[in-house]
Amino acid sequence: MYYYYPMSTLLDKAIEKARELPEADQDIAAAELLGVLSDFPTPAERAAIAEGRAAFQRGEFVTLDQLRHEMGVADR
Repeated sequence: MYYYYPMSTLLDKAIEKARELPEADQDIAAAELLGVLSDFPTPAERAAIAEGRAAFQRGEFVTLDQLRHEMGVADR
């Protein structure tokens, strides 16, 4: 099965440049790119971040001091 997902122009240029490399160098470039991409949040994490920001904007949060008090943890 084949799926087509359009890339940004810059990413497309980077992939084309990688295709010009010898296979061993392509593997190095791919490993580097995968390492960088692993630092990006997943779609589920992005949704949770967006919800957290929205909750903060609505004033739905507790301060660290409030949390410590509720948990019975002394200030550090």
